[in-house]
Amino acid sequence: MTAGKGRGDRVLSGVVLVLLLLGSVTVFSSSTSMSAAWFGSSTRMIVNHLTKIMLGLVLLVAFSQLDYRVILRHRLTAPLVGVAVLLLAMTLIPENPLAVTRKGATRWLTVGFMVIQPAEIAKLALVTYIASILAQGEGRVRDYKRGFVPIVTVLGIFSVLLMMQPNFGNVLTLTLITITMLFLGGARMTHLMSSGAAAMPVLGVIALQKGHVVRRFTAFLNPDADPMGASFQLHQSLVALGSGGMFGRGIGASRQSDFFLPDCHTDFVFAVLGEELGLLGTVAIVALFGLLVWRGLVIARGARDLFGRYLAVGITAMIGIVAFLNVAVVVGLTPTTGLPLPFLSYGGSAMLVNLAGVGILQSIAARSSGPSGRVRTAIR
Repeated sequence: MTAGKGRGDRVLSGVVLVLLLLGSVTVFSSSTSMSAAWFGSSTRMIVNHLTKIMLGLVLLVAFSQLDYRVILRHRLTAPLVGVAVLLLAMTLIPENPLAVTRKGATRWLTVGFMVIQPAEIAKLALVTYIASILAQGEGRVRDYKRGFVPIVTVLGIFSVLLMMQPNFGNVLTLTLITITMLFLGGARMTHLMSSGAAAMPVLGVIALQKGHVVRRFTAFLNPDADPMGASFQLHQSLVALGSGGMFGRGIGASRQSDFFLPDCHTDFVFAVLGEELGLLGTVAIVALFGLLVWRGLVIARGARDLFGRYLAVGITAMIGIVAFLNVAVVVGLTPTTGLPLPFLSYGGSAMLVNLAGVGILQSIAARSSGPSGRVRTAIR
């Protein structure tokens, strides 16, 4: 099951479509009560969700038809980073009429008829930028000043802007994406470890100054200390997963989504899936994401050039890491991060960027020379 020359990866397309279908059904079942209460229509939110999916699929098709190498040919990586920095900075401008604040965090901008989250654009911009440097060969990234420092600098700029929103979940995501790409790209371990050692104390001090971050870590370390406060969301998530049993209550039969579980249609949609589809359903969803990551690595392995190879690795990491962190939060393995589950959570900027990313993967697959050798060997 490999992508042949001239066409995309059909397995990847199938996985994404199944996830979109499951997500749409679950978003509908988990959002009807909220939609009726907030908008006076039980279908308003699912219509919005489906609209974002349609826009995302348009982006997927458009990017799959576009030769991904145009990004390098026209030197678009730096402008993409610049646009992402500008959009992130706009969320921090006081009294900005375009900025949108939710739950005390200003992470969104109103652009025309849409509300976008610049952090999602920053992910794709960072991936393309790192891939462009790694495409110059292993020697470049192993050169501290010419390869490693520029990448860490861009990551640092994004991280500072995100922490000011605040948005520590996406800081973590960008950091893990960068580490993954640098490690597979052949960066020196001493560079990675020294940068991490220098950054951790700074991030720790900043995090301690943010009350909601401290509360999330406290709730994670001692979830029984405040079950009706900081730990309420996690407790309700575990109730949803546990009540689903092995086979689930059935599609649309979730009880926790009726105002018991906060963010049940976004960050905690996996808990609703567990309640409705049971343990077998959640295992199947995790397996689908595993299949998606595998196909992404196969596409990377078969890319005709280094840029396509590392671009595929970065996009795969972008989707896979967020999926892992989201599931880990829902089952109580990590503190709450505020990250949606790719293709399954209520549609927004993440949906559009992830589908655009899949389109780029398909573009790389369509121009593939065919995979050969082991994944790690080919990536290196």
